[in-house]
Amino acid sequence: MTKKSRFMEKQPSAKVVEKDKVYVYICLNEKEVTENRVDESAEPVTMYEYDYNEIIEDIGILDINDVKANPEKYLNYGNEPKRTDTERINVLEATTDDIILMMADLIGGEN
Repeated sequence: MTKKSRFMEKQPSAKVVEKDKVYVYICLNEKEVTENRVDESAEPVTMYEYDYNEIIEDIGILDINDVKANPEKYLNYGNEPKRTDTERINVLEATTDDIILMMADLIGGEN
């Protein structure tokens, strides 16, 4: 889910770090804001606020060049919960059954 995040320094639109996994940090729609400090004697601080998303994926899942070229496509990435293998198989089986029934209807066969 997209959230707002503030930084003390300007951020790149997409930062990618590859280690044991791929870590992607998306920062879009920069807005400069002044933040007053709790301590009244302290000077206000200029911050940079972004629409922000943090993605962690296994290596090879994301097209890193596409992430860097089109970070806006990844701002909402990861909002769908990942399905287990069993859930994926159940969806595929149900879809296959639906297709078989539709084909039977088309050719006039019986269920």
